[in-house]
Amino acid sequence: MRELSQRVTVAIEASKADVGVVIRHIESAQEVAHRADVPVPLASVVKVPVLVEAFHQIRTGTLALDEQLELDADVKALGSGVLTLLDDGLSLTVRDLLTLMTVISDNTATDLLMRRLGIDAIAERMRRLGLAGIHVVHTIGEIFADMLPSADPDQDRAALAAWEAANGVRRDGFAYSLGPDNNVGTPRDMARLLEMIVTGVALDRQGCDAMLDILHAQQLRDRLPRFLPPGVRMAHKTGTFSGIRNDCGVISGEEGRGHVVIAMLTSWDHSAVRNDPRADRRRAQQIDDCFGEIGLAAYETFFA
Repeated sequence: MRELSQRVTVAIEASKADVGVVIRHIESAQEVAHRADVPVPLASVVKVPVLVEAFHQIRTGTLALDEQLELDADVKALGSGVLTLLDDGLSLTVRDLLTLMTVISDNTATDLLMRRLGIDAIAERMRRLGLAGIHVVHTIGEIFADMLPSADPDQDRAALAAWEAANGVRRDGFAYSLGPDNNVGTPRDMARLLEMIVTGVALDRQGCDAMLDILHAQQLRDRLPRFLPPGVRMAHKTGTFSGIRNDCGVISGEEGRGHVVIAMLTSWDHSAVRNDPRADRRRAQQIDDCFGEIGLAAYETFFA
């Protein structure tokens, strides 16, 4: 583990960000950790707890994959996804929403599901799993409303981008809180949650396999899988907002080689580059390269 730890340290130092990470080979229990118990806003990584609660309710019969939920203006949320562009009244199945929420990180799909599941139920599921470091208390729309002058998804996005570049997002509300009044998590507990999914402890085996199938379909693969060899399987979920870049997932080795869970949560000062698109892009790439180097180091340590 010394070489892996050294590679992680080098990657973190090069990123010049505050990085918390846990790398754990499930079958051997070998682990490398850095700032593992420091909470960070989860951003869209909160969608993993939503996924878990959804499949719990499917198992208990209070929710069904083919149940249809109607898209309406009140639930449309800023940020990633496509549903804000579609007509109100569209009917989507729970299966559709879980897929959109995960593979393209659709925020409206997430908020539709959170409204149907109940935020309190999602938070309680984390408690029942013993994950005291994961808190889920807000919809994605509420997070954006706390950060920005308006969370209206129909507003002029170009004007909003110009305002944000000039002023920055609000950081004195709950959206950047590190306490239980925000959607936050620690790398250690996010790694534990993913391990519970891989091992079938989070739910039953069928439900956990269904969650892994969705997470394997992830289309946003520019962080932990960034430098993995072609064909390596990784189920994961990213999360992003101003000054926060996260990715948590599991690399599956060939048959008999086991699984490596990686939970990586990072924060950094976005204000220095927010009004300079070139510098902003370079800074984001610098941090994403850190994800990629750590993902590759974990893969080469346990599977190469």
